[in-house]
Amino acid sequence: MGSRTKCADRPRLSRPISGTQSRSISRPLEHSSAPRRGRYRPSMAGDIRLECSTISRNTQSRGRVKMNLAASLERHAAQSPDKLALVFKDRLYTYREYNEQANRVANGLRELGIKRGDRVAIMMPNWPEFVFSVYGVLKLGAIAVGINVLFKSEETRYILDNSQARAVLVADHLLSVVQSTRPRLPGLEHVVVVHGEPSEGVLSYQALVDGSGPECCAVELGPDERAVIFYTSGTTGVPKGAVHTHEALTVQMNIVSERFSVSQQDIIDTVMPIFSLSILLNGPIIAVHNGCTCYLMERYNVVDYVRHIKEWEITLCFGAVPTIFVEVARLPEEIGREVDFSSLRYITSGGAPMPADTRREFEAKYNFRFMHAYGGTEGPIMVSTDPVDRERKFDSVGMPLPHIKVKIVDDNDNEVPTGIIGEICSGPQTEGPYAGVYKMLKEYWRMPEATAETLRGGYLHWGDLGYLDEDGYLYIVDRKKDMIIRGGLNVYPKELELVLYEDTRILECAVVGVPHERLGEVPKAYILLRAGAQATEQEFIDMIRNRLAKYKALEYVEFVQSFPRNAMGKILKRELRDQTRA
Repeated sequence: MGSRTKCADRPRLSRPISGTQSRSISRPLEHSSAPRRGRYRPSMAGDIRLECSTISRNTQSRGRVKMNLAASLERHAAQSPDKLALVFKDRLYTYREYNEQANRVANGLRELGIKRGDRVAIMMPNWPEFVFSVYGVLKLGAIAVGINVLFKSEETRYILDNSQARAVLVADHLLSVVQSTRPRLPGLEHVVVVHGEPSEGVLSYQALVDGSGPECCAVELGPDERAVIFYTSGTTGVPKGAVHTHEALTVQMNIVSERFSVSQQDIIDTVMPIFSLSILLNGPIIAVHNGCTCYLMERYNVVDYVRHIKEWEITLCFGAVPTIFVEVARLPEEIGREVDFSSLRYITSGGAPMPADTRREFEAKYNFRFMHAYGGTEGPIMVSTDPVDRERKFDSVGMPLPHIKVKIVDDNDNEVPTGIIGEICSGPQTEGPYAGVYKMLKEYWRMPEATAETLRGGYLHWGDLGYLDEDGYLYIVDRKKDMIIRGGLNVYPKELELVLYEDTRILECAVVGVPHERLGEVPKAYILLRAGAQATEQEFIDMIRNRLAKYKALEYVEFVQSFPRNAMGKILKRELRDQTRA
């Protein structure tokens, strides 16, 4: 990379250069004739770590280096320019084209005044423009902020305001959501619409990239500099911006690549929404990190899913949810006969529990290894997965990944013995190549108290209850945060409860997750009305549907005369869940 730290071509938005062309063909491009099942060799990613200013394996002797997560894209574009990098429908991008698109975004944003450390929000579905935008932002040393495409105006406004975003790149069908909040966002200077026409105060993405040059060099950053902010919610229902550095994300991708033997011959499937940081990193970003190919699916559809796995001979799929496999099992016989997962080495799944019998059935029928994974926005790649080289215990969420330590603590943060339930905590090992340089979470953006609480003692406290067995396998018992996982998407009961409490007829309410055959869990509200008040279940279902994202919708409402409580008068949500399961 040398010492270049600024874009080579000063962009001129008036100069028309086609910036979004890609090859479009009806059959897969020949990506490689090499075998896809070869073992991962440290040398495969070693060059990336050292030559691309990522992170040296020998950090303690070499010291921490400058880096940029986008450097791996530039390296592969230079060394393998014609290798297939990204597949989206019938659009195929080589590494050269991929890098040029990111450069055009970087140059266009730079012309708008975006600089190192600025926040740039991205709100669009699984489109190539999403990943081009991420890399373009990173090349400038700016910080990419992800926004859930299912969010409505109030949720979107909060993230844009809290992150202090100077610009947002937004899909055309979501532009109205952003525009409705703009009068309350004086710091939001630029709105760029993707696949839409420019209007007053709105620049088109096409103009942004067509008017900028295809050459740019990623700035070199300190290892602690921020790369991304993606939002999650705590028990209070207030979204928290999880901040990750270039170094931390690079280390996590190294670790996952090592666990799953990721190589340049792999084709990684990305099915779930990349507005989720774990999916973004475990799909397009880890593919670029290893110089392999990513298949990006715009919107999950079970028929298209099974067909493209066969057609493209997908080898890895990170971040699938159990809902997918339920739907595969229910395919009509004429389509079910087409299912061919023989090219897959591994599929990882998290986000909702999956019965052990279902896992065994799928593995036996389709001949691939199903790997459970545990993690979250604060530790966005993975904390633990089923091991690849030893016995899997299907009731567990596997073993900690290499270089990650998991411990279980009591209410006083004292580590508890094997087999004892407590809070799950994770952090770096105290010895090894990443000791002293790696953090799973840098901070919650502009929330120092929440940061201190979550990272106390040098470990990330997940708020989940679990235990480790004598062999080091991790088991999840319950979620202290009462979070509901609906088809892989997080729903926080407190957020729904706060909306419900705006109706003065409600005296008390509690929202819990109840089992759902296809989605895993769905929200159910238990409501105690004030004396003399009358209401219907549908009124409250409609209230949530109109106020919050669709995936947060109440599935059930039940009116109650009282709640189960503990000695302190707190509602016992576990008993409510148990009543539903009984």
